[in-house]
Amino acid sequence: MLPFWGLYMHSLGYHAAEIGFVTSLLMITNIFSPPLWGWWADKTGHRLALIRWGSAASVLCFAWLLKDFGLAGMALAIIACGMCWQGINAQFETITLDYLRENSRDYSRIRLWGSVGFVCAVSGGGWLFDRVQLSLLPALIVVALALMWGSTLTIKEATKTTKIRPQTQSLWRLLRQPALITLLLGLTLAYFSHGSYYSFYSIYLEQLKYDKTTMGLLWSLAVLAELLVFALMPVLLKRFSVATILLVSVCATSLRWLGIAFGADWIGILVFCQLLHGLSFSAVHACAIELLYRYFGNDYQGRGQALYYSLCVGTGQATGALVSGWLWELSPTTSFVVSASAAGIAAMLISAALYQPSLSLLRSRPCTGAN
Repeated sequence: MLPFWGLYMHSLGYHAAEIGFVTSLLMITNIFSPPLWGWWADKTGHRLALIRWGSAASVLCFAWLLKDFGLAGMALAIIACGMCWQGINAQFETITLDYLRENSRDYSRIRLWGSVGFVCAVSGGGWLFDRVQLSLLPALIVVALALMWGSTLTIKEATKTTKIRPQTQSLWRLLRQPALITLLLGLTLAYFSHGSYYSFYSIYLEQLKYDKTTMGLLWSLAVLAELLVFALMPVLLKRFSVATILLVSVCATSLRWLGIAFGADWIGILVFCQLLHGLSFSAVHACAIELLYRYFGNDYQGRGQALYYSLCVGTGQATGALVSGWLWELSPTTSFVVSASAAGIAAMLISAALYQPSLSLLRSRPCTGAN
Protein backbone atom coordinates (compact mmCIF):
# COMPACT_ATOMS: atom_id res chain seq x y z
CA MET A 1 0.00 0.00 0.00
CA LEU A 2 2.49 2.64 1.18
CA PRO A 3 4.68 2.90 -1.96
CA PHE A 4 1.68 3.65 -4.19
CA TRP A 5 -1.04 5.15 -1.98
CA GLY A 6 0.41 8.66 -2.13
CA LEU A 7 0.59 8.42 -5.93
CA TYR A 8 -2.99 7.10 -6.01
CA MET A 9 -4.31 10.03 -3.95
CA HIS A 10 -2.20 12.44 -6.00
CA SER A 11 -3.80 11.07 -9.19
CA LEU A 12 -7.21 11.82 -7.66
CA GLY A 13 -6.21 15.45 -7.13
CA TYR A 14 -5.51 15.46 -3.38
CA HIS A 15 -2.94 17.88 -1.95
CA ALA A 16 0.18 16.99 0.07
CA ALA A 17 -1.40 17.87 3.42
CA GLU A 18 -4.39 15.63 2.63
CA ILE A 19 -2.12 12.78 1.55
CA GLY A 20 -0.10 13.13 4.75
CA PHE A 21 -3.31 13.25 6.79
CA VAL A 22 -4.77 10.04 5.32
CA THR A 23 -1.43 8.22 5.55
CA SER A 24 -1.15 9.25 9.20
CA LEU A 25 -4.64 7.85 9.93
CA LEU A 26 -3.51 4.33 9.09
CA MET A 27 -0.59 4.79 11.44
CA ILE A 28 -2.69 6.47 14.15
CA THR A 29 -4.78 3.30 14.36
CA ASN A 30 -1.53 1.57 15.31
CA ILE A 31 -1.57 3.67 18.50
CA PHE A 32 -4.93 2.47 19.78
CA SER A 33 -5.63 -0.91 18.24
CA PRO A 34 -2.63 -3.01 19.46
CA PRO A 35 -3.34 -2.39 23.20
CA LEU A 36 -7.05 -3.09 22.64
CA TRP A 37 -6.41 -6.33 20.77
CA GLY A 38 -3.64 -7.28 23.21
CA TRP A 39 -5.95 -6.83 26.20
CA TRP A 40 -8.70 -8.77 24.43
CA ALA A 41 -6.35 -11.62 23.48
CA ASP A 42 -4.89 -11.86 26.99
CA LYS A 43 -8.37 -11.83 28.55
CA THR A 44 -9.98 -14.42 26.27
CA GLY A 45 -6.93 -16.55 25.49
CA HIS A 46 -8.16 -16.90 21.88
CA ARG A 47 -5.33 -15.02 20.21
CA LEU A 48 -5.41 -16.89 16.90
CA ALA A 49 -9.19 -16.60 16.57
CA LEU A 50 -8.95 -12.84 17.04
CA ILE A 51 -6.26 -12.66 14.35
CA ARG A 52 -8.57 -14.48 11.94
CA TRP A 53 -11.57 -12.26 12.70
CA GLY A 54 -9.42 -9.13 12.46
CA SER A 55 -8.03 -10.18 9.08
CA ALA A 56 -11.50 -10.90 7.72
CA ALA A 57 -12.86 -7.58 8.99
CA SER A 58 -9.98 -5.67 7.37
CA VAL A 59 -10.98 -7.06 3.95
CA LEU A 60 -14.57 -5.85 4.37
CA CYS A 61 -13.53 -2.42 5.64
CA PHE A 62 -11.04 -1.75 2.85
CA ALA A 63 -13.54 -2.92 0.22
CA TRP A 64 -15.40 0.33 1.02
CA LEU A 65 -12.67 2.14 -0.94
CA LEU A 66 -13.60 0.38 -4.17
CA LYS A 67 -16.05 3.27 -4.58
CA ASP A 68 -15.01 6.91 -4.26
CA PHE A 69 -16.73 8.57 -1.27
CA GLY A 70 -14.38 11.53 -1.11
CA LEU A 71 -11.80 12.37 1.55
CA ALA A 72 -14.16 11.79 4.50
CA GLY A 73 -15.21 8.36 3.21
CA MET A 74 -11.60 7.41 2.54
CA ALA A 75 -10.58 8.51 6.03
CA LEU A 76 -13.34 6.46 7.71
CA ALA A 77 -12.49 3.35 5.68
CA ILE A 78 -8.77 3.68 6.48
CA ILE A 79 -9.52 4.06 10.20
CA ALA A 80 -11.86 1.04 10.25
CA CYS A 81 -9.47 -1.14 8.28
CA GLY A 82 -6.46 0.01 10.31
CA MET A 83 -8.14 -0.80 13.63
CA CYS A 84 -8.50 -4.41 12.43
CA TRP A 85 -5.35 -4.81 10.34
CA GLN A 86 -2.86 -2.97 12.54
CA GLY A 87 -4.31 -4.43 15.73
CA ILE A 88 -3.39 -8.01 14.87
CA ASN A 89 0.29 -7.35 14.07
CA ALA A 90 1.48 -7.46 17.67
CA GLN A 91 -0.50 -10.65 18.25
CA PHE A 92 1.23 -12.26 15.25
CA GLU A 93 4.55 -11.36 16.90
CA THR A 94 3.44 -13.00 20.15
CA ILE A 95 2.39 -16.22 18.40
CA THR A 96 5.69 -16.27 16.50
CA LEU A 97 7.65 -15.93 19.74
CA ASP A 98 5.48 -18.66 21.31
CA TYR A 99 6.54 -20.99 18.51
CA LEU A 100 10.21 -20.06 18.80
CA ARG A 101 10.39 -20.31 22.60
CA GLU A 102 14.04 -19.93 23.63
CA ASN A 103 15.22 -19.45 20.01
CA SER A 104 14.02 -15.85 19.75
CA ARG A 105 16.99 -14.87 17.57
CA ASP A 106 15.41 -16.89 14.74
CA TYR A 107 12.46 -14.46 14.70
CA SER A 108 14.03 -12.49 11.85
CA ARG A 109 14.23 -15.60 9.65
CA ILE A 110 10.45 -15.85 9.79
CA ARG A 111 9.87 -12.11 9.50
CA LEU A 112 11.89 -11.94 6.27
CA TRP A 113 9.06 -13.67 4.38
CA GLY A 114 7.01 -10.51 4.85
CA SER A 115 9.81 -8.76 3.01
CA VAL A 116 9.65 -11.32 0.20
CA GLY A 117 5.97 -10.53 -0.24
CA PHE A 118 6.69 -6.81 -0.21
CA VAL A 119 9.37 -7.14 -2.90
CA CYS A 120 6.99 -9.05 -5.16
CA ALA A 121 4.17 -6.56 -4.59
CA VAL A 122 6.26 -3.41 -5.10
CA SER A 123 8.34 -4.54 -8.07
CA GLY A 124 5.28 -6.05 -9.72
CA GLY A 125 3.21 -2.96 -8.88
CA GLY A 126 5.76 -0.60 -10.39
CA TRP A 127 5.75 -2.57 -13.64
CA LEU A 128 1.94 -2.85 -13.62
CA PHE A 129 1.19 0.83 -12.95
CA ASP A 130 3.38 1.90 -15.85
CA ARG A 131 0.86 0.05 -18.01
CA VAL A 132 -2.53 0.39 -16.28
CA GLN A 133 -4.33 3.07 -14.27
CA LEU A 134 -3.59 3.58 -10.57
CA SER A 135 -7.34 3.32 -9.99
CA LEU A 136 -6.82 -0.46 -9.74
CA LEU A 137 -4.82 -0.07 -6.52
CA PRO A 138 -7.70 -0.40 -3.98
CA ALA A 139 -8.91 -3.62 -5.65
CA LEU A 140 -5.40 -5.11 -5.52
CA ILE A 141 -5.09 -4.25 -1.82
CA VAL A 142 -8.43 -5.93 -1.10
CA VAL A 143 -7.15 -9.08 -2.84
CA ALA A 144 -3.91 -8.98 -0.80
CA LEU A 145 -5.85 -8.60 2.46
CA ALA A 146 -8.10 -11.50 1.49
CA LEU A 147 -5.05 -13.68 0.87
CA MET A 148 -3.64 -12.64 4.25
CA TRP A 149 -6.90 -13.75 5.91
CA GLY A 150 -6.71 -17.06 4.04
CA SER A 151 -3.18 -17.64 5.31
CA THR A 152 -4.33 -17.29 8.93
CA LEU A 153 -6.59 -20.33 8.46
CA THR A 154 -3.50 -22.53 7.98
CA ILE A 155 -1.92 -21.58 11.33
CA LYS A 156 -2.30 -23.67 14.46
CA GLU A 157 -2.24 -22.32 18.00
CA ALA A 158 1.24 -22.58 19.52
CA THR A 159 1.68 -24.51 22.74
CA LYS A 160 2.22 -22.39 25.82
CA THR A 161 5.85 -21.69 26.62
CA THR A 162 7.63 -21.81 29.90
CA LYS A 163 8.52 -18.50 31.49
CA ILE A 164 11.40 -16.69 29.91
CA ARG A 165 12.42 -15.27 33.27
CA PRO A 166 10.42 -14.83 36.45
CA GLN A 167 8.73 -11.47 36.85
CA THR A 168 9.30 -9.95 40.27
CA GLN A 169 7.78 -6.57 39.41
CA SER A 170 4.32 -5.46 38.39
CA LEU A 171 3.79 -4.30 34.84
CA TRP A 172 3.33 -0.72 36.05
CA ARG A 173 6.71 -0.75 37.84
CA LEU A 174 8.38 -2.13 34.72
CA LEU A 175 6.85 0.63 32.61
CA ARG A 176 7.95 3.40 35.00
CA GLN A 177 11.67 2.67 34.61
CA PRO A 178 13.34 5.85 33.24
CA ALA A 179 15.67 3.80 31.03
CA LEU A 180 12.73 2.03 29.38
CA ILE A 181 10.87 5.31 28.84
CA THR A 182 13.97 6.82 27.21
CA LEU A 183 14.43 3.75 25.01
CA LEU A 184 10.80 3.81 23.86
CA LEU A 185 11.02 7.54 23.12
CA GLY A 186 14.15 6.96 21.03
CA LEU A 187 12.46 4.17 19.06
CA THR A 188 9.42 6.40 18.54
CA LEU A 189 11.60 9.12 17.03
CA ALA A 190 13.31 6.54 14.80
CA TYR A 191 9.92 5.58 13.38
CA PHE A 192 8.86 9.24 13.22
CA SER A 193 11.80 9.84 10.88
CA HIS A 194 10.25 7.48 8.29
CA GLY A 195 7.23 9.75 7.78
CA SER A 196 8.58 11.59 4.74
CA TYR A 197 9.75 8.35 3.14
CA TYR A 198 6.53 6.37 3.50
CA SER A 199 4.24 9.27 2.60
CA PHE A 200 6.09 11.08 -0.19
CA TYR A 201 9.07 9.11 -1.50
CA SER A 202 7.23 7.96 -4.64
CA ILE A 203 5.83 11.44 -5.24
CA TYR A 204 9.34 12.87 -4.78
CA LEU A 205 10.73 10.48 -7.39
CA GLU A 206 7.90 11.33 -9.76
CA GLN A 207 8.71 15.04 -9.41
CA LEU A 208 12.31 14.20 -10.30
CA LYS A 209 11.06 12.47 -13.50
CA TYR A 210 11.72 8.87 -12.47
CA ASP A 211 9.29 6.40 -14.06
CA LYS A 212 7.14 4.03 -12.00
CA THR A 213 9.21 0.98 -12.95
CA THR A 214 12.31 2.67 -11.48
CA MET A 215 10.29 3.62 -8.39
CA GLY A 216 9.19 0.03 -7.94
CA LEU A 217 12.75 -1.23 -8.37
CA LEU A 218 14.07 1.25 -5.81
CA TRP A 219 11.40 0.23 -3.29
CA SER A 220 12.19 -3.42 -4.05
CA LEU A 221 15.91 -2.83 -3.58
CA ALA A 222 15.21 -1.44 -0.12
CA VAL A 223 13.18 -4.49 0.81
CA LEU A 224 15.82 -6.85 -0.60
CA ALA A 225 18.27 -5.18 1.78
CA GLU A 226 15.64 -5.56 4.51
CA LEU A 227 15.33 -9.27 3.69
CA LEU A 228 19.09 -9.79 3.76
CA VAL A 229 19.48 -8.14 7.15
CA PHE A 230 16.61 -10.17 8.59
CA ALA A 231 18.34 -13.32 7.35
CA LEU A 232 21.66 -12.27 8.90
CA MET A 233 20.29 -11.04 12.25
CA PRO A 234 20.78 -14.35 14.10
CA VAL A 235 24.46 -14.29 13.11
CA LEU A 236 24.86 -10.60 13.94
CA LEU A 237 23.27 -11.06 17.37
CA LYS A 238 25.84 -13.76 18.13
CA ARG A 239 28.77 -11.49 17.22
CA PHE A 240 27.58 -8.09 18.43
CA SER A 241 25.47 -6.82 21.28
CA VAL A 242 21.93 -5.80 20.47
CA ALA A 243 22.77 -2.28 21.73
CA THR A 244 25.61 -1.90 19.22
CA ILE A 245 23.49 -3.10 16.29
CA LEU A 246 20.62 -0.80 17.22
CA LEU A 247 22.78 2.30 17.61
CA VAL A 248 24.63 1.76 14.33
CA SER A 249 21.30 1.20 12.56
CA VAL A 250 19.68 4.38 13.88
CA CYS A 251 22.75 6.44 12.88
CA ALA A 252 22.54 4.88 9.40
CA THR A 253 18.89 5.94 9.31
CA SER A 254 19.88 9.59 9.76
CA LEU A 255 22.49 9.27 7.01
CA ARG A 256 19.89 7.74 4.71
CA TRP A 257 17.47 10.67 4.99
CA LEU A 258 20.28 13.17 4.42
CA GLY A 259 21.27 11.32 1.25
CA ILE A 260 17.71 11.44 -0.09
CA ALA A 261 17.38 15.12 0.86
CA PHE A 262 20.48 16.28 -0.99
CA GLY A 263 21.38 13.56 -3.49
CA ALA A 264 18.14 12.31 -5.05
CA ASP A 265 19.18 13.59 -8.49
CA TRP A 266 21.87 10.87 -8.59
CA ILE A 267 20.60 7.32 -8.98
CA GLY A 268 23.73 5.93 -7.30
CA ILE A 269 22.99 7.84 -4.10
CA LEU A 270 19.37 6.68 -4.17
CA VAL A 271 20.55 3.07 -4.54
CA PHE A 272 22.92 3.48 -1.57
CA CYS A 273 20.17 5.05 0.54
CA GLN A 274 17.75 2.26 -0.29
CA LEU A 275 20.33 -0.33 0.73
CA LEU A 276 20.46 1.38 4.14
CA HIS A 277 16.82 0.34 4.60
CA GLY A 278 18.17 -2.98 5.81
CA LEU A 279 19.52 -1.16 8.86
CA SER A 280 16.94 1.62 9.23
CA PHE A 281 14.02 -0.81 9.26
CA SER A 282 15.05 -4.47 9.60
CA ALA A 283 17.78 -4.12 12.19
CA VAL A 284 15.88 -1.52 14.22
CA HIS A 285 12.73 -3.65 14.24
CA ALA A 286 14.50 -6.93 15.01
CA CYS A 287 16.51 -5.32 17.82
CA ALA A 288 13.39 -3.74 19.30
CA ILE A 289 11.57 -7.10 19.30
CA GLU A 290 14.59 -8.76 20.95
CA LEU A 291 14.94 -6.03 23.58
CA LEU A 292 11.28 -6.14 24.56
CA TYR A 293 11.31 -9.93 24.57
CA ARG A 294 14.10 -9.87 27.14
CA TYR A 295 12.68 -7.01 29.18
CA PHE A 296 9.04 -8.03 29.59
CA GLY A 297 9.45 -11.80 29.86
CA ASN A 298 6.63 -14.24 29.21
CA ASP A 299 4.21 -12.77 31.76
CA TYR A 300 3.92 -9.43 29.97
CA GLN A 301 5.04 -10.36 26.47
CA GLY A 302 1.74 -9.70 24.68
CA ARG A 303 1.30 -6.30 26.29
CA GLY A 304 4.95 -5.44 25.77
CA GLN A 305 4.71 -6.08 22.04
CA ALA A 306 1.42 -4.13 21.92
CA LEU A 307 3.15 -1.21 23.65
CA TYR A 308 5.91 -1.25 21.04
CA TYR A 309 3.47 -1.25 18.13
CA SER A 310 1.24 1.33 19.74
CA LEU A 311 3.74 3.85 21.07
CA CYS A 312 6.84 3.43 18.93
CA VAL A 313 5.52 2.27 15.56
CA GLY A 314 2.03 3.78 15.69
CA THR A 315 2.70 7.15 17.32
CA GLY A 316 6.06 7.55 15.60
CA GLN A 317 4.88 6.82 12.06
CA ALA A 318 1.57 8.67 12.45
CA THR A 319 3.13 11.91 13.69
CA GLY A 320 5.93 11.54 11.12
CA ALA A 321 3.43 11.24 8.27
CA LEU A 322 1.36 14.14 9.56
CA VAL A 323 4.33 16.48 10.07
CA SER A 324 5.84 15.52 6.72
CA GLY A 325 2.60 16.56 5.03
CA TRP A 326 3.04 20.08 6.43
CA LEU A 327 6.78 20.24 5.75
CA TRP A 328 6.39 19.00 2.19
CA GLU A 329 4.55 22.21 1.32
CA LEU A 330 7.77 24.06 2.26
CA SER A 331 10.12 21.73 0.38
CA PRO A 332 10.97 18.01 0.12
CA THR A 333 14.51 18.78 1.32
CA THR A 334 13.21 20.36 4.53
CA SER A 335 11.02 17.34 5.21
CA PHE A 336 13.87 14.85 4.85
CA VAL A 337 16.29 17.02 6.87
CA VAL A 338 13.81 17.05 9.75
CA SER A 339 13.60 13.24 9.42
CA ALA A 340 17.39 12.99 9.59
CA SER A 341 17.46 15.23 12.67
CA ALA A 342 14.82 13.09 14.40
CA ALA A 343 16.87 9.95 13.74
CA GLY A 344 19.97 11.67 15.15
CA ILE A 345 18.15 12.57 18.37
CA ALA A 346 16.80 9.00 18.51
CA ALA A 347 20.36 7.64 18.45
CA MET A 348 21.32 9.84 21.40
CA LEU A 349 18.28 8.79 23.44
CA ILE A 350 18.76 5.09 22.70
CA SER A 351 22.43 5.34 23.65
CA ALA A 352 21.53 7.05 26.93
CA ALA A 353 18.92 4.38 27.69
CA LEU A 354 20.85 1.22 26.85
CA TYR A 355 23.94 2.19 28.82
CA GLN A 356 22.07 2.71 32.06
CA PRO A 357 22.72 -0.05 34.65
CA SER A 358 19.03 -0.99 34.88
CA LEU A 359 19.08 -2.23 31.27
CA SER A 360 22.35 -4.14 31.45
CA LEU A 361 20.51 -7.36 30.55
CA LEU A 362 19.50 -5.88 27.23
CA ARG A 363 23.06 -5.11 26.15
CA SER A 364 24.29 -8.70 26.43
CA ARG A 365 24.86 -11.16 23.61
CA PRO A 366 22.74 -14.22 24.42
CA CYS A 367 24.40 -17.56 23.77
CA THR A 368 21.34 -19.79 23.44
CA GLY A 369 18.41 -17.44 23.02
CA ALA A 370 16.74 -14.63 24.93
CA ASN A 371 17.13 -16.10 28.41
